[in-house]
Amino acid sequence: MEDIPSFSSLQEEVTFWKNKANELFESKETLQKDFDEFAEESKELEAELELQLDQAETKLSELGKVKQSLELENDRLKDRLQATTNEFSFTVNTLQEEVSEYSSKITDLQKYIRELEHNNDNLERANRAMMCSLEDFEKKLNEAIEKNALLENEVEDKAQLQCMVQRLKDESRDLHSELALIRRKSFNKRPSELDMSKNGVVNPETPVKTPGGTPLKDLGAGTPGNGLLNGVSPTTPIANKSALNIVGDLLRKVSELKERFEMYKSVP
Repeated sequence: MEDIPSFSSLQEEVTFWKNKANELFESKETLQKDFDEFAEESKELEAELELQLDQAETKLSELGKVKQSLELENDRLKDRLQATTNEFSFTVNTLQEEVSEYSSKITDLQKYIRELEHNNDNLERANRAMMCSLEDFEKKLNEAIEKNALLENEVEDKAQLQCMVQRLKDESRDLHSELALIRRKSFNKRPSELDMSKNGVVNPETPVKTPGGTPLKDLGAGTPGNGLLNGVSPTTPIANKSALNIVGDLLRKVSELKERFEMYKSVP
């Protein structure tokens, strides 16, 4: 507050206070006017704030609804995420089990493949051994077939030789019989017969046989026959010895063939 000056007179004091009152009144009018303006502005501001508040409340309500909706969506997504996580975990566990099972199967298959390869190698070795054995068997079979053919030929030769030996045996027996008969009759010959024998003439009444045992008659009369063997009469000692030698050779050959046949039979 300003210092009150000292007045010399009452009039001066009244004037001072009067001027002071006018200043205060003017100040009051100015303040009133400012107050009215401020009140008007305050009302406008209040209305504007109330409008903004209403808008804010409306927006807040909408945001609350959005928030609630988002919370519901969030819960739903959480549940879905949990379900997906559980399903994924179950799928992962299932796949891990399948992977383990397939790994075990692959290991078993690899073992089986190795066993198959080992068995295949064994079979190939066995096949090679079998082929070698088969080749040996074919070789032995061919040799046996050749030996069998030789044996068949030798058997045929043996049969022919047996027939020949039997025939020669029969002829030899006939020759021996005829030789014995001639020797017995030679002691009873007449001198004329002896002379005829010396001259190379055979008595037609004397029976002469061929090596096959067939009697020949009328040899001096020119009847054809086989009374001579290699230019020698079968009744002579030379013919007898030749026939016996042939028979002995044939018997020896037959014995050799029998031995060879038995040897071939003993061959596996």
